[in-house]
Amino acid sequence: MNNFKFWEKYNQMTASHILKLLEEAEKDGRNSLLCDLHIHSNHSSDGKQTLDEIVETTKKLGFKIIAITDHDDVGVYDELYKKIKKGKDLKELPIIITGVEQTVSYKEYGTMCHILKLFINPKDHGLNKDLRLLSKSYYKRAKIQFERISKNKALQDVFKENQITVSYKEFLKFLKKKNIIPDYAPLIEYIAEKLEQKKVKTAYVYEKIKLYNSLDSCQQRKEMCNERFSYLDNKYKTNNINIENNRRFLLSILAVRGVDDDEFKDFPQTGSLSVNEYGQVKISKLNENGLTLFAHPGFNKLSLVKMAKDFGGGIVGIEKNFKSQHEHFDELENFAKQENFVFTIGSDAHSKDDGVYEDLQFYLTQTKQIKKLVDEFRRKNFD
Repeated sequence: MNNFKFWEKYNQMTASHILKLLEEAEKDGRNSLLCDLHIHSNHSSDGKQTLDEIVETTKKLGFKIIAITDHDDVGVYDELYKKIKKGKDLKELPIIITGVEQTVSYKEYGTMCHILKLFINPKDHGLNKDLRLLSKSYYKRAKIQFERISKNKALQDVFKENQITVSYKEFLKFLKKKNIIPDYAPLIEYIAEKLEQKKVKTAYVYEKIKLYNSLDSCQQRKEMCNERFSYLDNKYKTNNINIENNRRFLLSILAVRGVDDDEFKDFPQTGSLSVNEYGQVKISKLNENGLTLFAHPGFNKLSLVKMAKDFGGGIVGIEKNFKSQHEHFDELENFAKQENFVFTIGSDAHSKDDGVYEDLQFYLTQTKQIKKLVDEFRRKNFD
């Protein structure tokens, strides 16, 4: 039966299989294995790959251990349960660790604080209570974002010029049709479809946004946006990525990371779609199910990770994330050693075409780190 007891047993068996895999690696003289402990399926609001596609891709590439960590959703494990009941051998590689990526409120940290939970029980009451609360908060955030859209002069110019209309009610119908929740990606998809119907290019929207940003009376907010725009210009030019009809780029310019109008209450709103606080679970109230790790922490915010180490049943690790590649992985690894944290590696893949596996060396995880993760699981559950 797909219940709490089943998943408790599943996690115990998973831990045992991993330990056996490590023993075999030690006999073969290997001190690292290919692992990806941060993957999104189509149960994430922005995920575009099925469970079968994830398993097929990672197995083909030689991954030994993976974790599916959907955004605030554990539905993929109902799917996995059905496969197990149909005869899927749990000893097959890759071994699948249960997981989820929770969005939490950590005001000092700033926008989009993400926590990885590994070895979760998908039927845990506390975990699901958090996920239900977060689901409600997404709708609250969407309402705030549509209020912001009405005050975004750049978007309003573009909409007026091209006779485009958007509304929260229409957006809800859009979500229902696609059977998804109101996250950033669906909102941008909704807006992008409106723009594309009128053949409005992302570059034109970008010009409008930069124009109105230059007129912003808040110098700090203006500089924050300019810094982000410079980063995006360099990133997309360097990697020769076309921004036309590029929805990831559209998200980056409409919801500039860290620029929430509520943080600049003495100035007129710009209509930024970046919303930091919308009723999500506070990190101090985070459920204790599973092992808690800080997802892709900024190297300049590691002191805040340390401050939160007792929350969520105790933070046991941090992550080296492919999507957050920068020049500070050494600092992250050194911090993990100092704090005796597990140091995991994840792709943050959302689709099979993400291009995250071009350098498989990135995912070679030290066997001692894998053993440490399993030891943390066994300590928490059996000590």
